[in-house]
Amino acid sequence: MAKPEMKIGAVLVAVLLIFTVPGVSQDQGNEIQDLYAQSAANEKSGNIEEAIQGYLKIIKLDPTLPAAYNNLGRLYFRHGEFPEAIQSLKRASELAPKVAAPRALMGFVYFEMGDFENAQKELKLASQLNPADRNSKLYLARTMIELGDRKGALKILEQLEHEDPNDIEVLYTLGTLYSSLSETTMARIQTVDPNSYVIEVLLGQYSQVKGVYSDAAEHFRRAIEKSPTLPDLYYRYAHALWANGESEAALAQYRRALELDPYDHRAAWEAARILLADNPEEAFKLASRSLTLKPDVPEALSIRGRALLSLHKPQEAIDDLNKSATLDPLESTTHFQLARAYRQLGRTQDAERENSIYEKLEQETHAGKEQKKPQTQ
Repeated sequence: MAKPEMKIGAVLVAVLLIFTVPGVSQDQGNEIQDLYAQSAANEKSGNIEEAIQGYLKIIKLDPTLPAAYNNLGRLYFRHGEFPEAIQSLKRASELAPKVAAPRALMGFVYFEMGDFENAQKELKLASQLNPADRNSKLYLARTMIELGDRKGALKILEQLEHEDPNDIEVLYTLGTLYSSLSETTMARIQTVDPNSYVIEVLLGQYSQVKGVYSDAAEHFRRAIEKSPTLPDLYYRYAHALWANGESEAALAQYRRALELDPYDHRAAWEAARILLADNPEEAFKLASRSLTLKPDVPEALSIRGRALLSLHKPQEAIDDLNKSATLDPLESTTHFQLARAYRQLGRTQDAERENSIYEKLEQETHAGKEQKKPQTQ
């Protein structure tokens, strides 16, 4: 896993800013403040060695400053001098046992050294001293993974994801943990029952996550061969076929899923999606069937609204499309369809409003994709 250097600034900010010198004379205090300013400037300009020497001089003038030891340990860490970093950070923790930052840093250093038991100990203390520190919790979870405590790590990571669903570092760590758990589960299933359909389902789901829908469809097909009476397998097979661009084959499997389980609302509206262009009347019936089973699915409402538009019932279409937009306001195509429906009714102003929303959402989506593209050097 990557070094946490890019994220430690938030952990250390309090210690970096609080640099008091109560136990020395005024002259010494002024000298320490000057040395601190010089060290901070040297660090900012990349002169790590000079910054280290500055903190060593500060410690010589006053060996009781926890911030000096903490900042020195941080610089040793950045410089790759791990034993020296540990020594300085231990002293900082002795002088300020209630401060989380040196504990967190020590945990990072131990993590980089591969000493996961000590890393866990320090990161756990840091998290207790500062429960708001997400970075310490993240690396505590990563340490627990290395030590084989996957359940404990999963609990921490799921809490972090709940607090911030868009934290890439957390999502990455969760992904690797899920993958590891999946591999372990797969191995156990193969040991218990090598011919189980469940193995093919897990492989199909993994292929879907990777976006390899042809492989996913093949795994679900094999699962059906092993257990041909399970309706959910036909739905999964159909969905993978549709995602792979095989609409006709997908429709046949959706129909088979509905034969085996008439209450599968997913198969109903997804089949309706395929039928929209050629048979809007059947699409309407299937989407209505889905919504009877589960009324608040925005995709099903949108599909039925589009079917109603094709059947020249714009007012009824508007009702469904507005409900869909309320449930999922960021789906641009719903606003595009609303604009069509309002035009059919001659409500030009409403149509222009919905078209403006559609264009804005499309621009935002396009801008987001551009930002995610790798930057050339």
